[in-house]
Amino acid sequence: MSLLIVDEVAKRYGAHEVLRGVRFQIDPGQKVGLVGRNGGGKSTLLRLIEGLEVPDGGRVMLRKGARLGHVPQRPVFEPGVSVRAYVEGGLEEDRALARELEALSARLGELPPDELERALRRHAELAEELELGGGWELERRVEAVLSGLGLFAPFWEREARTLSGGERSRVALARELVGGHDILLLDEPTNHLDLEGIEWIEAWLAALKGAVLVVSHDRRLLNGAVGSILDLEHGVVQRYPGNYAKYLELRAERFTTELRAYEQQQDELRKQETFIKKHMGSQRTAEAKGRQKRLARVVRLERPHLDARRPKIALPRVERGGELVLECSGLSGGYGGRPVFEGLDLRIGRGQRIGIVGANGAGKSTLLRVLAGRQPPLAGTLSLGHAARPGYYDQDAAELDPESTPYDLVRRAHPALTDLEIRSHLARFLFRGPEVEKPVTALSGGERARVALSLLMLQRVTWLALDEPTNHLDLGARTALEEMLGDFDGALVCVSHDREFLDGLCTHVLEVGERVELFTGNYSAWRAAKLARAAASKSAAPPRPPPAREPARKGEPPVAGRANQGRRNQGRVRNTYRFEKLEARIIELERELAELHVEIATEAVYRDVAKLKDVQIRIAEREHELALANEEWANWG
Repeated sequence: MSLLIVDEVAKRYGAHEVLRGVRFQIDPGQKVGLVGRNGGGKSTLLRLIEGLEVPDGGRVMLRKGARLGHVPQRPVFEPGVSVRAYVEGGLEEDRALARELEALSARLGELPPDELERALRRHAELAEELELGGGWELERRVEAVLSGLGLFAPFWEREARTLSGGERSRVALARELVGGHDILLLDEPTNHLDLEGIEWIEAWLAALKGAVLVVSHDRRLLNGAVGSILDLEHGVVQRYPGNYAKYLELRAERFTTELRAYEQQQDELRKQETFIKKHMGSQRTAEAKGRQKRLARVVRLERPHLDARRPKIALPRVERGGELVLECSGLSGGYGGRPVFEGLDLRIGRGQRIGIVGANGAGKSTLLRVLAGRQPPLAGTLSLGHAARPGYYDQDAAELDPESTPYDLVRRAHPALTDLEIRSHLARFLFRGPEVEKPVTALSGGERARVALSLLMLQRVTWLALDEPTNHLDLGARTALEEMLGDFDGALVCVSHDREFLDGLCTHVLEVGERVELFTGNYSAWRAAKLARAAASKSAAPPRPPPAREPARKGEPPVAGRANQGRRNQGRVRNTYRFEKLEARIIELERELAELHVEIATEAVYRDVAKLKDVQIRIAEREHELALANEEWANWG
């Protein structure tokens, strides 16, 4: 039985029809991605499913008793509530199930035969629900999710209200991920996550037993964690089996087939209309009238849509500079005299492409701003090569005057351009008609990003410094940006959490952490090397010490204890054997995990979605077993 049924749902805002006749269903355990252009109605559809809005037509039906989880846009944190306590609030339904199961288990032996069968069925249902949500390990699940999202132990006891906006979003996401819902709705869950957090949530969703409907612009996540795609286009949903890569292939095939059928029908209609017009009133009038009647009954095919609208991002005006773009020695940067990165020695040559990666707060954006000359360094030297001129892109578009319009911004920066040239340039970034006169404050995040890109493309530059350039862009705009950057001759230095973007464009990875290190290769090669180093270091770690034991008591045991001494000695032998087996199992699990982490970074796996998903699931299973074994080891006594 389906968990969720959306049947002919329609929604309009004034004269604007956002959704018309949307139909689909989601069954237990299905992982579904929802894609479409920005402003196309994806978030509206999620709000209708959540019950936050009412459809103008059609129905949204959730299976009776099914638990629906969604992350609120503005989570409310009560005063004094810690991060951990807030996240644990998502476990209340699981805890209620556990209490009911425990109470029912205690009563089973007392029930008469006529009630026992019904109680056993309920017992099985409760156990299955708890198993589906992982409810047997509630506390461990909270810690695993918080750590996976980059909120480590020092955060857990902080008051949730004191966190930053990004941290609050991650806490709200963690509460829903631990909730054990039958179906979980996620709107851009990778926002505010670093690369490790994105990879963690991808593996978590792939291994999750419940159903998921996720809106995301992360192509790797849509390839690795979902089994079908809903394409929302012109207010209608079309479903495609498979991941995002398969969806692109099937959508192109479907469009080609439907366009051919439409064109063939149009040809036939024109032939029939020509015949009718030519022979009406002639000797073949009867035949013409017959054809006219048949023509009136023909179901006309609509011209198929393929929403290919995306910015046409032309190359910026590239100036010819020297072979050296910039060079720095002992470079440090930060705020208020406190460095977030130190001691960087780096040389960037013409045409070099560097992706900057690292944990949130490591100093990636600060480093980029210092390299681009937007922020002075705290220490060290930085020198630009001959005629080197950077073009800087700010992910927050903070440099845009909020009261100005896109037209005003271009006119002010380039007064020599004519009205037609300005409007033609903005049209390439999908600003047409009255949209060029909207103030920046009225624009969405994606629209602001397109305005900032339109200004950048008019600059005369020799190299580009881009801070999260794909943020806020839909999939079509990301593709257009990547195509432009692929043709760019100058050097490129970018901060990005988009793994597909980093893999396709960057030849070097600059990791910002305890120290700043440059790696030759794209993101996947860097990640594979990092996992291999971690696996090698884990396998070379010293053996685990035995648990501490209480010292033996002096003197003879009491008489009552002496009588049972033999049985206790046999028990010690059995316990020693069990302890040795447990340690051997822990070592074996750690070895298997290290091998799996190396395997998942190989090209043969990460380019094969089925293999990738299989390895991700095996990693989640081994990590689960290892956590249980380590807890047993720690409590041995």
